[in-house]
Amino acid sequence: MDLLRMNCELLATCSALGYLEGDTYHKEIDCLESVKDLIRYLRHEDDTRDVRQQLGAGQIVQNDLLPIIIQHGQDKGLFDACIRLMVNLTQPAMLCFGKVPDDPVFRHHFLQVTSHLQAYKEAFASESVFGILSETLYNLLQLDWEQRQEEDNLLIERILLLVRNVLHVPADPCEEKKVDDDASIHDRLLWAIHMSGFDDLVKFLASAQSEQQWSMHVLEIISLMFRDQTPEALVSAGQARSAEEKQRDSQELEALRQREQAAKRSRTLQRGTRHSRFGGSYVVQGLKSIGDKDVIYHRNLHNFKNYTHDTGKTVRRVPKRNRQAKECKDKRRSALNVRLFLREFCLDFLENCYNHLMYLVKVSHCNVDYLLYSKYFLYSHMILTVYMFACKSWIDLFLNLSLI
Repeated sequence: MDLLRMNCELLATCSALGYLEGDTYHKEIDCLESVKDLIRYLRHEDDTRDVRQQLGAGQIVQNDLLPIIIQHGQDKGLFDACIRLMVNLTQPAMLCFGKVPDDPVFRHHFLQVTSHLQAYKEAFASESVFGILSETLYNLLQLDWEQRQEEDNLLIERILLLVRNVLHVPADPCEEKKVDDDASIHDRLLWAIHMSGFDDLVKFLASAQSEQQWSMHVLEIISLMFRDQTPEALVSAGQARSAEEKQRDSQELEALRQREQAAKRSRTLQRGTRHSRFGGSYVVQGLKSIGDKDVIYHRNLHNFKNYTHDTGKTVRRVPKRNRQAKECKDKRRSALNVRLFLREFCLDFLENCYNHLMYLVKVSHCNVDYLLYSKYFLYSHMILTVYMFACKSWIDLFLNLSLI
């Protein structure tokens, strides 16, 4: 969406936040009221999420909200309002639209919102951003339950939701055309979490007896941290390949090459020098046609393995504007430092947090919806469990894990 088409009220409200001069952000006097106005505008947006798209096109998160919380974090009211606004702006597009729209117009709006979320994720991949979030969360967790106010609990929950939303943003395969062992945006985000110490706070929330109410948020964050990771990649991180592994890989590669050559020779032998229209007709016993009789096959027998009832039918052409977007299924290996960090996180989490967190999820959220919701996020714990099986030195730990 073009900036020239931005609503006049939205443009005036964004201008009233402040301005960035070099590396210093100068906020206006009515900055807090402007943030609250933006929250109110988002509450009354239409089905196309026009307000969300206009704010994303204006890069309000990159140019205003993140500099405000970094440089003016001491203003508690303004910091709380900015976190609240960013939680709303970074919520997944699937929650905004309910599902992937079938209508081409609404699908275009869905993709626009997703592209803005991907830009937000790139802006959050900074140590300074997670540094202020970690510091604020640490100070709030230092307060006893008697000293915590309702606003403090809301701010803790909003920070966890903000991190969850940012980690949930899908990668853009067209923009992130990177090779293995290269740092993607998700890898940079994980590294910022590690360098700021936010991962230690997550492990504390997962193991602390007094922080049981955040168990589902912690489970979601851990699951999204291990997204696109495989147990083999985590186990092999930092380990040199032995001579046996190299020899085994060479043998597998040679076997694949020989199999490909054999298939090529087989295709050459099947293809005759002269095409014959009289290949014969065969009755396929046990395979019924449209009626009660068996199928009559009029082609050569070596092509029968590819036979389907759709053979010969005209494929219905779907217009480009009505085609569904194909999801990229390519797998890539993360950077080495990120895999080493996730490996150490696995060890600490299994030893200190796994039993306690999974017990809280099963007991405190006894609702059926919560149980189904938690099972969806058990993929990360499956990775941790498989990783534990791969490490022979952790067999004793397996005997103590009663929930596996």
